Amino acid sequence: MLVEYKPFEPAFYHTDIADWGMALLLSREAGPQAKVLMDTGHHYAAQNIEQIVAWLLSEEMLGGFHFNDRRYADDDLTMGSIDPYQVFRIFHEIHFFEWETGQRADIAYMVDQSHNLKGKIEAMIQTVTMAQQLFAKAALVDVKKLAAAQQNCDLVQAESLLQDAFATDVRPAIQDWRSSKGLPRDPMEAFRQSGYLERITKERAAKNTHNVSSYA
Repeated sequence: MLVEYKPFEPAFYHTDIADWGMALLLSREAGPQAKVLMDTGHHYAAQNIEQIVAWLLSEEMLGGFHFNDRRYADDDLTMGSIDPYQVFRIFHEIHFFEWETGQRADIAYMVDQSHNLKGKIEAMIQTVTMAQQLFAKAALVDVKKLAAAQQNCDLVQAESLLQDAFATDVRPAIQDWRSSKGLPRDPMEAFRQSGYLERITKERAAKNTHNVSSYA
């Protein structure tokens, strides 16, 4: 069981589960199979989401994510479309936790987005490819050097280690990985060239013409 929280809707904080602390307490009361679900859009502006990730990981209570992005509130935008560096920092905390503890984080990675202008399939392809890139970038952080820099309070070195990893272009390596698995190097281009969207649109339109509904 994954317990999700949200500080607004229908009213600010006057909701059933308003923050990660409430979700944590409820999960612990529910039993050993309950953990916290984090939606990256369910936070106040400027909240330190990666710190919450680190806390929940340390308590072994992070059960999963609903990934999306936002500009104002729970906008459900495509992952990384507004602040990819934040998602990079979240993935880094997961990598760092696994390095520090020597255990694999048992996390369910899910997507919770709502697209009104973007095509649904293309938006999901964008999200998946962005997730691959940011996860790979986070894996490039030299965690041993980072831990030493943190121990020595060398803030400049610690910051540079994160920024250098984030600035690395990992796309060629991911493209090579896709080729090794027999997958298209460019998923978006492959989808657009496949004609699948046009074909399924016609098939569904033809099917719907045979459906007759009546309120009588």
